[in-house]
Amino acid sequence: MIFKLISIGIIGALLVTLLRTAKPEFAALAAIGTGVVIVIILVNSLSSAVLAFDQIVEKSGLSMEMFSAVLKIIGIGYLTEYSASICEDAGCASIAQKLQIGGKLTIFLMSISIVTTLLEAVSSLLALVN
Repeated sequence: MIFKLISIGIIGALLVTLLRTAKPEFAALAAIGTGVVIVIILVNSLSSAVLAFDQIVEKSGLSMEMFSAVLKIIGIGYLTEYSASICEDAGCASIAQKLQIGGKLTIFLMSISIVTTLLEAVSSLLALVN
């Protein structure tokens, strides 16, 4: 899989470089298209990892809501980084920085429920020990 990703990345970079000199208006579209193809390949390969996490959740007894929140947080991180990279490639670094701040803030807000659940679990374990 990594060789496929590397090949697509190099071909996309060459295409963007060629288009930047001949047709600059299409260079950004080629970069976005290359990125989309790479993301599609990665998402397709992640299905087995999600199934493995699902089995871990079943065996551990953790709630499915917590597992779902963790997956959403990971997804937000990747989507934010990808979107910020697109903005930087388009020459909008200030927008990219604001996207990254927004993604970090969203992750922080979503993680509060996970931290609360973990603190409740630890307190109940401590209550059992005492």
